Amino acid sequence: MENTTMENTRTKTTRNSLILLLTAAIWGMAFVSQSKGMDYMHPFTFNGVRSLIGAASILVYILISRKIAGDKAAPLDWKLNVKAGLLCGIFLTIASTLQQFGIKYTSVGKAGFITTLYIIFVPMFGIFLKKKVAPVVWAAAVMAAVGMYLLCMTESLHLGAGDIMVFLCAIAFAIQIMTVDHYAARIDGAVVSCIQFTVCGVVCCIGALIWGQPTFGQLQEGLGALLY
Repeated sequence: MENTTMENTRTKTTRNSLILLLTAAIWGMAFVSQSKGMDYMHPFTFNGVRSLIGAASILVYILISRKIAGDKAAPLDWKLNVKAGLLCGIFLTIASTLQQFGIKYTSVGKAGFITTLYIIFVPMFGIFLKKKVAPVVWAAAVMAAVGMYLLCMTESLHLGAGDIMVFLCAIAFAIQIMTVDHYAARIDGAVVSCIQFTVCGVVCCIGALIWGQPTFGQLQEGLGALLY
């Protein structure tokens, strides 16, 4: 029984690690689409529409999965899920907005490197929350940051306005990740994701209507970038 439990734990750990690796790959390649999207529309327009597309996609998944599960579907603590979704949505909105505006004024390489600094900020902020950080985590964080620098940085490291925006975005993403971690064990990940993307989409669409002057033509031309 003990061997079976250990094997199941290792399998679950491996599966989760592969999921996170896939997430990193998808997110990393998204910088190109984000930069391309700026050729067609305002940053608020791009962020708002893509976030609402994401929210709608996750909502479809939630409805289908819970219908399939039927009576076996896990009960939801709506109050906690909504609270977590709103908080995560606020930080996601701040982070993604800073990132999108930053990408407009800096290169994709710099944006990619600077954003990944959140891997340093997460354990740093964890100290203030009295979380223990093993030395191996610090070593891995530093190695990851150096690796991303070698992979992404081809220009001289000169910090412009765009670079500063993306740096602040990395801090916001670190806070958002820690917020997710705080609630993760008690919430439904899909529900919270749907709520946070909805928050980001609504806020950014309001910004787009005020400053972006969005048109259907813009959305049509940048559809590929938006869908990615």
